Amino acid sequence: MKKQKSTIAIVVICIILLLIAAYLLYSRPMTIQERYPMLTLDKCSGITGFYFNDTVGAFEEFPIDKNSEEFEMLCNLLYEQDYRRSLRNLWRRDTRYHSTTQPDEFQWDVIFYFEDVEFPDGSIGSGSLLRIQNWYGELDIHFDGEILSCRTKEQETWAKEVLNIIKSVPA
Repeated sequence: MKKQKSTIAIVVICIILLLIAAYLLYSRPMTIQERYPMLTLDKCSGITGFYFNDTVGAFEEFPIDKNSEEFEMLCNLLYEQDYRRSLRNLWRRDTRYHSTTQPDEFQWDVIFYFEDVEFPDGSIGSGSLLRIQNWYGELDIHFDGEILSCRTKEQETWAKEVLNIIKSVPA
């Protein structure tokens, strides 16, 4: 009886350790370049997107030219950031809604345009291939039909830095 209990305990401990290892592997921090090595910045032709301007109460669009200072600053912030996949990706996504906006809440979408990107299957793609979205504190990365919910270190501060760069783009 004692031997059977100790065997069960060992099996349970092994399963728990295996689940922890799987979680750590799944949610390991990765940059955009590590996650999507085909999306190199030399193939990026520009950035567009929008943000919610709480002072006007409307969405503001922005274009960023590849040769601009804002392009470099935004790429540094977004491409050098480590993103951790969330376990929410394992479940079905429901529609999100946000009922009221407080003065310190915001959302933004940054869309990267690429030229002649070769995918792992050998096909070539161009256009808006990567979209990073901050939706009132929830961070998603959109690529090739996949949507990853992610987290970053100091996410709120980082998201505000991105917003400040976006807002500084001349209209």
